[in-house]
Amino acid sequence: MQAPGRIPDRPCADCLEVPPAERSRPAVPCRAAFWLLTFVFAATMLGTTLPTPLYDIYQAQWHFSAAIVTVTFAVYAAGVLLTLLLTGRASDQAGRKPVLAAALGCSALSTVVFILAPNVGVLMAGRILSGFSAGLMTGTATATLTELIPASAARRASLVATAANMGGLGLGPLIAGLFAQYGPHPTVLVFQVYLAVLAVAGLCLFLVPETVSPRRRPVIRFAGLGIPERGRGEFVAAGGAGFAAFSLLGLFAGLAPTFVASVLHELNHAVQGAVVFGLLAVGTVTQLVLSRFGSRRVMMAGLGLFLAALPLIVVALAAASMTLFLAGDGGGPGSGGRRLPGQPGHGQPAGPARAARPDRLHLLCAVLRRPDHSRRQRRGGHLVHR
Repeated sequence: MQAPGRIPDRPCADCLEVPPAERSRPAVPCRAAFWLLTFVFAATMLGTTLPTPLYDIYQAQWHFSAAIVTVTFAVYAAGVLLTLLLTGRASDQAGRKPVLAAALGCSALSTVVFILAPNVGVLMAGRILSGFSAGLMTGTATATLTELIPASAARRASLVATAANMGGLGLGPLIAGLFAQYGPHPTVLVFQVYLAVLAVAGLCLFLVPETVSPRRRPVIRFAGLGIPERGRGEFVAAGGAGFAAFSLLGLFAGLAPTFVASVLHELNHAVQGAVVFGLLAVGTVTQLVLSRFGSRRVMMAGLGLFLAALPLIVVALAAASMTLFLAGDGGGPGSGGRRLPGQPGHGQPAGPARAARPDRLHLLCAVLRRPDHSRRQRRGGHLVHR
């Protein structure tokens, strides 16, 4: 028999659970925080491609071959992959904001290395740090964008993440090319200005609320690989196609300025940067426009465009034709019909578990155990992570 006046027992979880919004009150509304984080995301990805049109200048200064340019892109990819392997679930444990802040820190450190780099070896170290930044930012920022808006609007978060990711990647070469062509100190000034952009991004991140609770010390270790049993065949096929498409995209984006300068004899750095910008801009617009169509049709059309565009690019280089080169650039690696794994297609649900998956290395980021968003629930209008 319960004593008079005694408060009835209640489950501890209901009594002790404090919504994340109360633990980390946002300085701005969630809608504004969503767009602030979009800027942080785009600004970080912009920094990873700033060096792209500058390799001609570095080559003239330090006398290294085009093969070394390829190596600098390879070490960047190695940095991204290492980060994904070791910190894939860090934001589930430590919270989103610490991981995003670490990404901005790596980006700032990478930028300082580029400003001070005396040789190509140090340049590669900067590229590795840039890879760390991208690996930490992409999945975590996409997850946070999804959590800052209602679950019913998850598809919009996925599309915005696509635009911020690919758009930032495209703006980097364009801006660096303009600075290199029309400003002083072509390998320094653009990075100095970018440090100011990162400072603004840091302020924006400070205003974004934390969406993960409770938080704990992250475990930095290899979490293992796995492919879901359900739809494994489709997963492997789509992953293989995505891996091939983005491998070619990365290779082409890295070498396009070299092709434009050495084969097509266009020495204007702004034009070289604009070619890479066009490549990534076409890819961004294609993904957004085709997001409502079925994945299989889009993927098959994209692979078909690749097969048609690659011979066109070879012919363009053989004939030193900029017109043919741009046609192959936009028609193949640029459009490609790729879709981010988390970007819903026609007839596919746009729930949080799907929308939080886009990443630079599409196959690997889907296979590696990215942040676990299936545990996200809503309680009393607030996001709760168990």
